[in-house]
Amino acid sequence: MKHRDTGKHRDTGKHRETNTLTGNLCDSQCLRGNHPTEQRRKLWSCNAWLLGIAGAMLSIGLCDAQEIDFVRDIRPIFVEHCYSCHSASEQESGLRLDLKSAAFKGGDKHGPDIVAGDTAKSPLLGFVNSTDQTKRMPPDYALDAKQIEKLNQWIEHGAVWPDGIDSVSDIDRTDHWSFKQLAVSTQGSIDTLVGAKLRENGLTRSPPATPIQWLRRVTYGLTGLPPTGDETDTFMGRLNNNPMAETAYAEVVDRLLASPRYGERWAQHWLDVVRFADTHGFEVNTERPNAWPYRDYVIRALNEDTPYDQFIREQLVGDGLGVDPATGFLVTASVLLPGQIGKDAESIRLARQDALDEIVNNIGQTFLGLSIGCARCHDHKFDPVTSIDYYAMQAMVAGVEYDDREWRSEETANKKRRAVMLHEKSEIVQRSIDEFAPIARPKSAPRIIRSDKHSVEFEKQRARIVRFEILDANLHSSLGLIEPCIDEFEIYSDKELEGNIALASNGTIVTASGSTESGSHQARFVNDGNFGNDSSWMSNAKGYGWLQFELPKESNITQVAWGRDRTGKFDDRTPTAYRIQLGESLDKMRVVAELLPERPAVDRKRIHDRIPSTLTQRLRLTIQATNSLEPCTDDIDVFNRNGKNVAVHSA
Repeated sequence: MKHRDTGKHRDTGKHRETNTLTGNLCDSQCLRGNHPTEQRRKLWSCNAWLLGIAGAMLSIGLCDAQEIDFVRDIRPIFVEHCYSCHSASEQESGLRLDLKSAAFKGGDKHGPDIVAGDTAKSPLLGFVNSTDQTKRMPPDYALDAKQIEKLNQWIEHGAVWPDGIDSVSDIDRTDHWSFKQLAVSTQGSIDTLVGAKLRENGLTRSPPATPIQWLRRVTYGLTGLPPTGDETDTFMGRLNNNPMAETAYAEVVDRLLASPRYGERWAQHWLDVVRFADTHGFEVNTERPNAWPYRDYVIRALNEDTPYDQFIREQLVGDGLGVDPATGFLVTASVLLPGQIGKDAESIRLARQDALDEIVNNIGQTFLGLSIGCARCHDHKFDPVTSIDYYAMQAMVAGVEYDDREWRSEETANKKRRAVMLHEKSEIVQRSIDEFAPIARPKSAPRIIRSDKHSVEFEKQRARIVRFEILDANLHSSLGLIEPCIDEFEIYSDKELEGNIALASNGTIVTASGSTESGSHQARFVNDGNFGNDSSWMSNAKGYGWLQFELPKESNITQVAWGRDRTGKFDDRTPTAYRIQLGESLDKMRVVAELLPERPAVDRKRIHDRIPSTLTQRLRLTIQATNSLEPCTDDIDVFNRNGKNVAVHSA
């Protein structure tokens, strides 16, 4: 293999030596001489040359490391390109680059940003080198190559940031009067302190209040109410007749502090602090009907002189201390209810975080006097609250929900026991009533009732009073069972020439079970002789109502007729089941026509059907229709003739 000469030496085919330090080739001939002294001289000369090259290269490397000076090379980059977002006035993402301690701590989500001696683990270099414009810093442009290289070399060689050169100083945010313990005053009472300040400013006290003025002031101050005449007379009498009149003042204060009005007066201030309201807040501001137990708890706590530390604990963990109403504090803040937020997962998660944020903020503002909500996104810029502190506090209340809870107390326990007892009694009474219920008619014959005009004829009946009772009505297409409506009700006798004797113009008086009054619907319209929906009667009960007609004299009645809308425009609210009664007087009424509902009206709490006594081992219930949803049954009871529920599993 031939060696190639990269220097000035020619390839003579003679032996060459390679110096591994410099990578250069040295002709071995240059080391040879005819005299030993010359040989040594040449050898030392060559070695000195090689060492000089190595020393020069080493010195160049040292110079490069020493050339990066923080004040001269690095801080100007920070000042020009970073301080606008990462200095004392603003710390985007929690990163601050104008202060050594803060810079090496790093940002909220990627600290530390500067790792001395390790460029690969320093996010700062990753941001300035990024080709992704959404991540690159600065956001609007890129640093030039020389600036990036300076940052790279600075971090690689230890990220030297000398102490004492920062133009700003780190502020201890806990060094504030509000975070220090109260100092014991050496100046005596508050009156002594006020008096001294008045004298310093050349002021004097106002004249002492008269007894009546004092009584009014202290009574208004402690209860929010003026003193009564009796209280005023009693107080003045104590002053006039008691040689120890000064005790009368203390007696008034003690009496007012013991008054229930004291708690009611001063509770409002605490309720203002915790943002209490009877509504949920925000622009929706829906009613919060069960907010009052917490209000009453605060009143009671003040009247009972509850120690403040206990007062705090009860409001945070009252459910664990047997004081459930106190935890109403946690949900006094505003919240959007489930029906007021979006249905997508993102909206639900955001609403939940907002609800927890309201709780955390309320705790901070109420008990700490700090607006710690800023730490939801970043360390607080002024108060000593970090994001870690914020989410640690949020974790404490993460299980709290804005909802009603069962109120546990001896009073409610007694009411529950009484409710169970009353329910058992009502079941016994109900079963007794069920025995008189009509037989169920699950397969009634089809009924045809016209909505424009429906007539019922019967044998001649002597009567002066006619009562028309509606037992059921057809279902509205979207509203379901609603209030029935009658356009015109007519009564005919055996004398054809008399015509409709129910008309008000003939002197007939009409009364109703109840009416939904409007310009188009009134009870007096049912027998005014005018047809159409705009002149009709509407009941005020869904699927039920009655009309009663008192004729001017007794007549032989043979027919009645009515319609929902005689013009045929409307067919909703049409009666589908009814009962017609006649009589000479109210105590002599008798049923002359009846069309009962196909089955009793459906009640979501209890549906009862009585069937003829039948010996059987099996009973089958078939659900044929529902209110547009999947059918669901809570429990099915089957009773025998003795009133025993034979459908119970243990029966």
